[in-house]
Amino acid sequence: MKIIEINEFTYLKKSKIHNNGVFASKFIPKGTRLMEYTGELVSKEEGTKRCDLSHAEHKKNPNKGAIYIFDIDEENDLDGDTPDNYAKFINHSCETNCEYEQEGKKIFVQSTKDINKDEELTINYGFTWGEEDYFEHPCKCGSKNCVGYILDEDDWPKLKEHLKKKKQN
Repeated sequence: MKIIEINEFTYLKKSKIHNNGVFASKFIPKGTRLMEYTGELVSKEEGTKRCDLSHAEHKKNPNKGAIYIFDIDEENDLDGDTPDNYAKFINHSCETNCEYEQEGKKIFVQSTKDINKDEELTINYGFTWGEEDYFEHPCKCGSKNCVGYILDEDDWPKLKEHLKKKKQN
């Protein structure tokens, strides 16, 4: 894949974590708003339907069925699976340097640490704990603190306890 310039801060290229990734084109200070996570604003019902379809596709083929749905409010979701949404290519990591910030019905990506030129931008996708399905989302971040699965950091203790019990049985 060729390198694609996204904006003054970032570019897209092949990632060691997963498929394509977003990288810093220059030093980025902590607290910098990098881009908007754009997409189609849909009803909660439509968002759930699209999420379920992506999940079913992922079960058939783990390389497909990425989910780009954001919970916006009680009535709306944002489906980021659009061609112009480069923020969807920011990979998950257990050691992040970015976070999502919501303002009204908009989502932005902001740096949480200083990011060096050519460093990959990473974010915690915030998947919630599900004892039956956590294993369907293995983490490939390779960080020293990787827990092995794409889960919100708040759920790491549940995962560790579950894996410990599983190992004992």
